[in-house]
Amino acid sequence: MLAVALPTVWLSGAGAAAQSQSQSQQAGQAAEQTLVWTADNSYTEYKSAPATATAGPVTIVFETNESTGNTFGMSHTLTFDVSSPGYNHDVNVNIMASPFDTSGGRHEVQVNLTPGTYRYYCMIPGHAGMVGELVVTSAGPTDTTPPQVSASVSGDKDADGNYVSSASVTVSATDADSGVDTVEYALDAGAFQAYTAPVPVSQVGEHTVRYRATDKAGNASAVGSVTFTVVAPKPKDTTPPTVSAAVSGTKDAHGDYVDSATVTISATDADSGVDTVEYALDAGAFQAYTAPVPVSQVGEHTVRYRATDKAGNTSGVATTTFTVVAAPPPARTPLTVTASSRCLGTSVYVAVAAVNDGDVPATVTLTTPYGSTTVANVAPGKQAYQSFNARAKQIGVGKVTVTGTSSIDGENVTTSYEAAYNAISCG
Repeated sequence: MLAVALPTVWLSGAGAAAQSQSQSQQAGQAAEQTLVWTADNSYTEYKSAPATATAGPVTIVFETNESTGNTFGMSHTLTFDVSSPGYNHDVNVNIMASPFDTSGGRHEVQVNLTPGTYRYYCMIPGHAGMVGELVVTSAGPTDTTPPQVSASVSGDKDADGNYVSSASVTVSATDADSGVDTVEYALDAGAFQAYTAPVPVSQVGEHTVRYRATDKAGNASAVGSVTFTVVAPKPKDTTPPTVSAAVSGTKDAHGDYVDSATVTISATDADSGVDTVEYALDAGAFQAYTAPVPVSQVGEHTVRYRATDKAGNTSGVATTTFTVVAAPPPARTPLTVTASSRCLGTSVYVAVAAVNDGDVPATVTLTTPYGSTTVANVAPGKQAYQSFNARAKQIGVGKVTVTGTSSIDGENVTTSYEAAYNAISCG
């Protein structure tokens, strides 16, 4: 911007109006800014003074009178420094003002300021403390970009995405150039109004909030909108959850659980939903149920259980009772097996005997390193016997294997046994 140097301006008494008009004409155009200095009874500092300005046409106002605190009738000047190094010297302002001058101590003058720093002071002797600096910055580029504006809706939602009881609409706007000046919104068919805080909407039904923003350069955004639905809350939940338990595992003929049982608890709530499920085993305290509960200790057991929904309703305590028994030993064909080695002449024989200790007939197989034989239908208390020729004069320590098969509870049960025989030498 072109700087215009002005002659020194003394404004006092009757000449103030004419000088102000001349200064205004020399400024070349209407001022876009007004900078105000005031003085009171102090001669060490101005009562008020601007610190910054933007380059371009400016109206300077200097006032000292009773309204600014000058009750002594003291005169002051506002003088711009035109000689000290390091400062702008392109504007000459030297205004003398007094509460008793013809302008009542208030004077105006228009000038053009350029980027840089101006030094100002009061030139009246004894007023040396009245001094300061005015920093002038370049005018920025013209802002032609409207603000960015958006809206968000918050509140408690139901499963369909509707807002229960009420919703709150928050509108946000930003402008990186001149800055946001105003934000407005309109609810449904209503008129636009100033947005100052999130907008609560509690009327049941579908709603549309329109919104827009304007920056300090006068650029207005396009109108945005957000649509949502508010629904009435469901009736208060006063019904506790429904809760049940099931016991699973292998049962014996008496309905008892063999080795272990597993308790599975289920709870449902059609209103607010299940919040917690708890159980207690026998005399133990209630604890959170998170997975099926295994119970392996032999004896009778009782599991107590309950559930609480999200509205705080708790079901009555229910119970399930069951018994865990130890698994019976596996079925066997009982045999008493013996083996021995003996000499018949110079030959070694291995003799094997198996007595049926059960109460049903058994088929017995005798097996040695020197042969094997099977004896069917060995009656209870009877034995199967066989002596095997080793066809050798001596043998070492060895083992025989005997299996017995019998029908127990309708199933064939085979049991295997081993017996040792001694080393022997027969001449």
